[in-house]
Amino acid sequence: MSVCHEFLKHNRRDFLRIGGASLCGVSMLDLLRNQGQAASGKGGPKAKHMICVWLGGGPPHTDMFDMKPDAPAEIRGEFKPIDTNVPGIQVGELMPELAKLADKYCVIRSVTTMNKPGDHGRAPFYWLTGNPRLPSGTDEYPMYGSTVSKFRRGPAEVPSFVTLGIIDVHTINAVGPSFLGPAHAPFIFDPTKSGDAISGMLAPALETPAFERNADLLKSVDKKLRQQDQLDPIIEGLDQYQQTAFNMLRSPKLRQALDLSKEPSKVIEKYTRNKLGKTRYPSGNQLHFLLARRLVEAGVPIVHFNLGYWDWHGENFVAGRQQIPMLDASLSALLSDLDERGLLDSTIVLCLGEMGRHPKCGTNKNAGRDHWDYAQFVLAAGGGFKGGTIVGATDKHGSQVTDKFYKIESFGRTLYHLLGVDPDAIVTTPANRPIKLIAEEAPIIKEALA
Repeated sequence: MSVCHEFLKHNRRDFLRIGGASLCGVSMLDLLRNQGQAASGKGGPKAKHMICVWLGGGPPHTDMFDMKPDAPAEIRGEFKPIDTNVPGIQVGELMPELAKLADKYCVIRSVTTMNKPGDHGRAPFYWLTGNPRLPSGTDEYPMYGSTVSKFRRGPAEVPSFVTLGIIDVHTINAVGPSFLGPAHAPFIFDPTKSGDAISGMLAPALETPAFERNADLLKSVDKKLRQQDQLDPIIEGLDQYQQTAFNMLRSPKLRQALDLSKEPSKVIEKYTRNKLGKTRYPSGNQLHFLLARRLVEAGVPIVHFNLGYWDWHGENFVAGRQQIPMLDASLSALLSDLDERGLLDSTIVLCLGEMGRHPKCGTNKNAGRDHWDYAQFVLAAGGGFKGGTIVGATDKHGSQVTDKFYKIESFGRTLYHLLGVDPDAIVTTPANRPIKLIAEEAPIIKEALA
């Protein structure tokens, strides 16, 4: 009883925060509340899952998927293009494994925020929601994962929207459900890091009887709180979603998905090997690719994580030699695994950042590329995207889009189209104002679709 009395010293909202953190994580309880109010989009979805690999800071498009080998040295940089397994498509030399899989992915070169210099800080919100965000007066639209959580929830025993690790600083304020409510916030954890309480509770060694006692305690305290204020909408219906949270923590599917010891060492090595054939086990960020595959296999609809930091203003090619091979190894392993397991057709895999890098890098040994919001790349595979395809083009220096320009709204509507969510669905904000998931009318990117 002393524990209960201690809990009851706090008001009910503090209790929900503290109780959630101590038993199953505030993000999990928020994720579950009101998750049952699902609705279907138009038509049947081509994609059941989506994995988003976010390259925070802006990866250099002209060094990776939009090479300009005929440009002057201060534009083309140090890296050379190599052929892929699709005639006419080339990628940067640091991506030999992805070069072998070009028939599996589409590269979009013509979608960009077109932000003015200095405005790139808003780009992550735009990319990850399909709607622009201005300094003030603009609705904070939900991320795609939160929308899927509301309209196309996953199996009851797994979260609908998972983020792995701490999302990059450029996206931290974008990771959220916005006006969809906290029930559709992402379930955030990182089992590759020691001290992650949520992941630890999901580990195979969890003692179920002790867990049940904690669950009973929380129910008992919650009952007392409910008697104090039966009309509080935050508390209303908590039992149902609290029980679902406990079911998740007991879920064999989720436990097995997070247990990387189940994977053969050769698979771990495939995901973590860089260009030189060395491994970086247990490199957490690279292992997020493997965790994403395992979570998708368990039925999780949306997985989002960040890989590294791509904001290079100096020593662009030094940083590139470190990070691009890591991306090449891990992303190629993910695409191959999904394809071999028959999951790529139903799983969208995205790899992008909020912008590209400046076409001009200079010729000194510390050359770098600054921010550039007028051109970049998006790699999109599976789930209805057409492999072996290039959509759009940039000029001879990679500075401006010259063919098939699309706004971010088109990209967002394309994703919702493939995921079976109606982008014109009307939701109500906390201020009781109806609003569409993607406010602006825009065509989907048909050239990118199979």
